[in-house]
Amino acid sequence: MRPKVVSVLAAVFALLLGGAPAFAHHGFAVEFDGSKCTDMTGTLTGIDWQNPHAYFHMDVKDADGKVESWRLETLSVVSMKRGGIDRQDFLDNMGKTITARACPAKSGTLYRAAAETLKLPDGRVFVVGQYVEGRRGGAGAEN
Repeated sequence: MRPKVVSVLAAVFALLLGGAPAFAHHGFAVEFDGSKCTDMTGTLTGIDWQNPHAYFHMDVKDADGKVESWRLETLSVVSMKRGGIDRQDFLDNMGKTITARACPAKSGTLYRAAAETLKLPDGRVFVVGQYVEGRRGGAGAEN
């Protein structure tokens, strides 16, 4: 009887432990402000191709001409690939001008946002995040 109890407890523990990462994942509204989304144009400077979210980096000039280095969160790598964009698209456009529709972080963390769409220099527009504004478009996309 004792080995059966140990087996059942081990199985329950394994199930609970496997669910822990799901609880740790944040919701968009917890971290980002969907009411302050804006189009940003700047130079693509980097890509972090990782899960659960990829990130791209861009330098954007403010109104005074000062360069701000932004880090924009995207969907998962798999979701982006399904949407037609992959790591090579970012690498091929490094140092070029891109436009992103993005929503800033709520935490006051400067230069961090969640991207909705990304427009590459060749005019292609990709969905790289959630449409939190309840519409299609942004970054030069047709509404």
